[in-house]
Amino acid sequence: MILRVLQLHSARVLLAIGALALLCVGARGLPLAGYRAHVLQAGGALARLLDLYEAAREDEQQATTPRFKSEEATDLRALRTALPVTEQVEWAGGAAEVNNQWLQDELDAYEKLPPTPTAARRAALTRIDARLHALYERLDEVERAANVARDKSAEKGRLHAILQRPEYNEGAASDSALARLWTRFLNWLRSLMPEPKPMQPGTAMFLSRAARGLIYALCIAVITFIVWRFGPRLWQRKLTRKREEQSRVVLGEQLAPDETAADLLTEAERLARAGDLRGAIRKAYIAVLCELGDRKILRLAPHKTNRDYLRALREHARLFQSVQPLTNAYERHWYGLTPASEADWNEFQAQSKAVTKES
Repeated sequence: MILRVLQLHSARVLLAIGALALLCVGARGLPLAGYRAHVLQAGGALARLLDLYEAAREDEQQATTPRFKSEEATDLRALRTALPVTEQVEWAGGAAEVNNQWLQDELDAYEKLPPTPTAARRAALTRIDARLHALYERLDEVERAANVARDKSAEKGRLHAILQRPEYNEGAASDSALARLWTRFLNWLRSLMPEPKPMQPGTAMFLSRAARGLIYALCIAVITFIVWRFGPRLWQRKLTRKREEQSRVVLGEQLAPDETAADLLTEAERLARAGDLRGAIRKAYIAVLCELGDRKILRLAPHKTNRDYLRALREHARLFQSVQPLTNAYERHWYGLTPASEADWNEFQAQSKAVTKES
């Protein structure tokens, strides 16, 4: 009876130790390299989603097919699984709980967008991709900094011990012997050459003029080659830039060379009176960008998006804070297809006029 009680007690102790070990293992956090790999895995799933929408750019109806939706759902699951809401991450500075709730919120907002037109969903995926890329670069910097932190004095001691080995000392002696042999060879060559005779004054003047003429001819040849090689390219670039300035394209809309921001705002008000509030908001937003371009604060280009223009304003803090709400409202009503009310248009119009006066 006593033996059975002892055996039962020993079994309970072993079970408790095993459970404690499992809890300790579960409590251990994810290494920094593992979390970095999770971010990289999420970036791969996001890249597949962007490629999927890029393939459907020409025919947006593909985004409504069952095959497209199946591939999209698979990549979204992979993206959510790669970065759960919270993770315990261990690194050289200790352990920290990482909150990835922002990704889940962005994906929830993305799934609420309509499948077509695909511009809104592509914009949401591009925004997530930029944030994941920034997170990956920061983790890469932290990991490199941890690997570089070494004991400098220990490395110096190991280097000194290596240099004291006999093979390195023999190499130094051998190099010294080779240097002496090379010096003797150069002295022997000099003994074979005749000593130069002093020049006559007339000869020195002739050689000086000939050298000067040769240098001038060489400079003229180099300048001629540079003009011949790069001149047409620079001239073509200047003509191209001049043509771009004459025919401006902002967010896909062609503007006349003499069309001003005031003209665009007048056109926006006309659209609003006609009931096209969505088009009025787009026209007013382009007027703001046109005004900033005329004042040389922004450089307008056909390939730039509204987010490109907003990023270019980060150096101007006040303008950035003023233009950011306009950009968000423009994306919501134009790309997100959210209906605009009269109050939305009045607020957008007032902010647009304030920005044009502020700039």
